[in-house]
Amino acid sequence: MHYYNQVFLRDGTPCTLRNPTAEDALALLNFLKITSGETDHLMRYPDEIQIRVEEERRFLQEMASKPNAVMIAAVLNGQIVGNAGLTPVAECDKCRHRASFGMSVLQDDWGRGIGTLLTKAILESAQEAGYRQIELEVLADNHRALALYEQFGFKIFGTNEHAFYFRNGTYRASHLMSLTI
Repeated sequence: MHYYNQVFLRDGTPCTLRNPTAEDALALLNFLKITSGETDHLMRYPDEIQIRVEEERRFLQEMASKPNAVMIAAVLNGQIVGNAGLTPVAECDKCRHRASFGMSVLQDDWGRGIGTLLTKAILESAQEAGYRQIELEVLADNHRALALYEQFGFKIFGTNEHAFYFRNGTYRASHLMSLTI
């Protein structure tokens, strides 16, 4: 699914929202490793991102060809500073109306409106793809993300008390959220 839009951040800085291409594979992998190391709110540790650049290139090419999935990168001055994805929950008829949404933004760029812009872009793409329900999972103590998703109308429909198990032996809860569009 194709997406491209020139937008402005809260401070007036121009930002490009676009599909990452195969040429972005290395930059996107580096982005994922950085964001995974900046916060515990993401699913993986940086050392768990073992995808080779060629595998990422193929994945990005595959994503670009799907009519019901999209990946959107936020690009500032040629650098990926945010990334969001929308994928089907399942390909079967009974679940075809549901999509899964995930997002991350470089910590240095938190509070600039990138998450808001990416969420808007994902919801536009979801409507274009014909989805009726968008789902996500967010750590229960990620208050910034919760506030953002609630601003868009997402509602908590469940809590997984032991969603994340950390290497230090602790657990963290996550909220399951959905939005009907």
